[in-house]
Amino acid sequence: MSDTSPQRRSFLRFAAAALGSLPLAPMALAAPAPAAMATRQVEAGPLDVAVHEAGPENGRPVILLHGFPYDIHSFAAVAPMLAAQGVRVIVPYLRGHGSTRFLDPATPRSGQQAALGQDVIDLMNALHIPEAVLAGFGWGGLAARVAAALRPTRVIGIVSANGGPNQDIARAGAPAAPQAEAGLW
Repeated sequence: MSDTSPQRRSFLRFAAAALGSLPLAPMALAAPAPAAMATRQVEAGPLDVAVHEAGPENGRPVILLHGFPYDIHSFAAVAPMLAAQGVRVIVPYLRGHGSTRFLDPATPRSGQQAALGQDVIDLMNALHIPEAVLAGFGWGGLAARVAAALRPTRVIGIVSANGGPNQDIARAGAPAAPQAEAGLW
């Protein structure tokens, strides 16, 4: 599904500019028309990931993560703008999207948050990226935050929107503190 809403494009332009750790030159607000984003396959952990790359290989890595049910074309206007600023842009299809597939058909399928975060770390390992800025929305925002929680030294910045809360699975069955619970009544 291609996202063409002006609000999403405005958010994505804002998110690109908000990557404060990047030395960005002023950018024009008019984005180029979205085009097909060519991909290559990269074996990363249990996945064969379809990845779009733009910009110089020695540029600061920024990984853009799409939400559900969207795809990499959510970043069709932003990726070229970042690449033009010297950023190494990596836009993967998340598990279950595009031509990203499991390497072993017997691997259990999971959308669990730790799996999504680990997918990002596995992709960074496969591309030999020691650290990166992560940006995403929805499911991609959740994946970015979980990757940062799993490997905080590998994530040097995050832009995340509408990804819902991270869950503390280990404590999910524990009751809330009485004062916190009382506010829910």
